[in-house]
Amino acid sequence: MNKKIKRVSFSLRLQPYSGTLMAEVADWLNELERDEAKKMVEAALIMAYLPLARARAGTERAEIERCYWEAQDLLDKHGSNLRQTLRVSQPQWHPPVMPYQGFNIQPSPVPPTTEQVSSVEFVESEPVEEDKYQDSLFDDDEFD
Repeated sequence: MNKKIKRVSFSLRLQPYSGTLMAEVADWLNELERDEAKKMVEAALIMAYLPLARARAGTERAEIERCYWEAQDLLDKHGSNLRQTLRVSQPQWHPPVMPYQGFNIQPSPVPPTTEQVSSVEFVESEPVEEDKYQDSLFDDDEFD
């Protein structure tokens, strides 16, 4: 038996203004083969909007959550594939150690009295060279 599957029509015409982000993406998609561009747009729409579409259709909460996590997984994989394809290094976060004025409080087995708490001594930290912590997060990354 040859059962026909009903098609759903979705048409969208975009004409972004030149110089916009959407125009940049549209130019790139227009350079691709039509079938390839269509598959990429379909995949992006499903990853980004399928959980919302199912929620709007009244799908059960458990199914919406499952669908969300599958979509999130696809988005994560897409991001990882982009990083690998473009050879973008993953930043190594090295938070700078910033100087601060701290409190000089000595641990005590006995709780401090009100007089002791009100007489906290401020201690100034050592001076730090200005340029020492102004480096870029990506300075130590190597690009091929």
